[in-house]
Amino acid sequence: MKKRVLLLSLMICLLIFSSVQAQFSTPGTSQRYTLAQLATLSGGYVTQVGGVWLINDTIRLAATDTLRITTNETIRVADRALLSIDGVLRITPPDSVVFTAQNVAQPWLGMQLSATSGGSVLRRTVVERSGGVRVVDATVELTDCAFRNNLATVGGRLTNSGALALSGNRALVQRCRFVRNARAGINSPSNRPTSPVIEDCVFWHNDTENGNYPQINLGTGNPLFPIRIERCAVVGNPAYNMGGGIGVSNLLGGGGVTTAVIRRNTVRNNRYGIAVIGSSISAYVTGNLVENNNTNPNAQTGGSGLNFQGNQTQTGVVSRNVVTGNLWGVTLVRSGTAGGPAISFGNLSSTDTIDVGLNRFTGNGNGGQVYDFYNNGPDAVKAENNDWGSATANIIETHIYHQPDQATLGVVDFQPFRLPLSVRARTPLLSTEAYPNPTRAAVAFRLASTAPVQVRLYDATGRLVLSQMLRPQNGEVQLSTQALQMGLYSYQLMQEAAVGTGRLVVK
Repeated sequence: MKKRVLLLSLMICLLIFSSVQAQFSTPGTSQRYTLAQLATLSGGYVTQVGGVWLINDTIRLAATDTLRITTNETIRVADRALLSIDGVLRITPPDSVVFTAQNVAQPWLGMQLSATSGGSVLRRTVVERSGGVRVVDATVELTDCAFRNNLATVGGRLTNSGALALSGNRALVQRCRFVRNARAGINSPSNRPTSPVIEDCVFWHNDTENGNYPQINLGTGNPLFPIRIERCAVVGNPAYNMGGGIGVSNLLGGGGVTTAVIRRNTVRNNRYGIAVIGSSISAYVTGNLVENNNTNPNAQTGGSGLNFQGNQTQTGVVSRNVVTGNLWGVTLVRSGTAGGPAISFGNLSSTDTIDVGLNRFTGNGNGGQVYDFYNNGPDAVKAENNDWGSATANIIETHIYHQPDQATLGVVDFQPFRLPLSVRARTPLLSTEAYPNPTRAAVAFRLASTAPVQVRLYDATGRLVLSQMLRPQNGEVQLSTQALQMGLYSYQLMQEAAVGTGRLVVK
């Protein structure tokens, strides 16, 4: 009996040893390797057949070692094999390096870069049919890459909830494509500050698992660096009607303020467009096209073009966006019993040069009702200088759900509002001339009509600094500029149905 126990113990040790040895690791002697050199060194873990490279089991690039791939290559990776990168990986081919599975039905585990992989660069790299790429702590660059058909579970093991999983770093992701991945295209955790810069990327039909995952799913950011999502296209597939567009959340609080800049993106055909959720977040959402995020007909669980949910420690500015065709245009939701998110949608008296309104909220609604803005919190909200698709305040009022509809809610201050685009497009032009220009103390405008004229001056940031109603005398109106600082201004004159604009220099 004792001999059998000893033999069994020996067999278990051998199994453990063979499991540990079932990978190849470079020696960690500060060497630089090519694929050919790695194949020679690996003893069969890396081979080449017919011009295609095969990775036949898990390999590890040790810290201080470097692997460089500078030529176009196809690399096929074995079932459940992992590429573990502790050293530096630099992939810079003329056209592409493709990492794919040896067998379509047997995906590989993916690629993992650790804290000692800083300085790694992946350019024109395709990663497909794997558990995705995970980058922990290392700041890396990914440019012109493609992540497609990657899975969240390989061999019954959860790998990543994103094709590219970033954690504790400030990765640069430029001009990359994320297509038909199981969950998010890019994600980061809720408990490790991560502030990627994501620019000019395409997110197309991700979340094929059809779970509750946005295509860009980011957690808390590094207080020293903003999260940046700029000039991306985030397009959903109506067949995956649980997938969202862009999500930034800080659900745990603490650790400083997460700053998120979400600018000039196109977000369409998702369950919701852009969601900012949690506390201690400062969000700048500017210049985005957010349309038709209505793929799930259940308006109780989604459909917002822009959704802000949290307490008063969540702040932000929303300007110059077009929000249309969603089940809800904007939803503000407070968490807890204190105040809700302190988001400004246009404040003409603000010193913040971004806080100028100029949003267009039109054509959002569900159940036969227009919901361009739904304030589901007790706080007043500034939403001045926006286009609501109507030139009548009474009609705009019916598109906004706030205190007049329920006494416990805060007021949405939407006046003054902009004339709708359709009206502005057919407004006759007013011929105006400003003199002297440049000026110091006063400026005059020549006018053909004697009807009253509304004169408005805006500074270089678009902020309204002066507004007066004047009646022409002797074919002109005069406006004092003594109180204005030196600089460039734009002016707008409105007389009856005509509008005239121009520029004025105060010296």
